[in-house]
Amino acid sequence: MRIEFHPEFPKDVLKFRLSYSHISAGLAERFRHELDQAVKAIKSSPTSAGHFLNLGSVVVPQLRRKNLKVFPFFILYGLTNDAIIFGAVVPSKSDPLTWLTRFKSK
Repeated sequence: MRIEFHPEFPKDVLKFRLSYSHISAGLAERFRHELDQAVKAIKSSPTSAGHFLNLGSVVVPQLRRKNLKVFPFFILYGLTNDAIIFGAVVPSKSDPLTWLTRFKSK
């Protein structure tokens, strides 16, 4: 299966890691480690690593979210027949609808 990352995905990782590094270098490293573990879980089992994106009245089966265990974020990713597309690292309090624009061209 092909793996793709939206061009903004690495920027999300850096931005949130930097915000944690202002608190503690160790906290930033723990955030990055948990994020890396989530990406690894998605790559190894994309259909069962996360759950469908629920937009209230509509469930979008092509888009999924993988919640981080400790940090208040999730990874928004898409699935096609032959690819996993990592779209965004999203703060849990944010509205996922605002991040869906990253998948419009896919």
